[in-house]
Amino acid sequence: MRIKEKRMKSFVSRANVLTQAKKQAEAAKAVSDGLQYYSNNVIKAISPYAAADAGMIVVVLRHLADEMESKNVGAKEFAEWLDEHTKKPPLTETQVVKKPNMQ
Repeated sequence: MRIKEKRMKSFVSRANVLTQAKKQAEAAKAVSDGLQYYSNNVIKAISPYAAADAGMIVVVLRHLADEMESKNVGAKEFAEWLDEHTKKPPLTETQVVKKPNMQ
């Protein structure tokens, strides 16, 4: 018996269907929900992180974004459009000072 991989439907595909149905407000919400979803999951994946490593994390995320743009047709253009036409979710974080677990 083969276990089926859990997949989610694309936020962009949902927004396109809603746009074709003349439901622009719902389409905009689908895109906004997608931005929030991916933002939350990326932050969850890298948290907690050492403040001294923030620059390294920025370089890694930019590299991943560049790679995704080059390997997915239309991703760069769509990202540029999103950057101009959407409001990005804010980053809210609290800084906690702890001693490192180095022994």
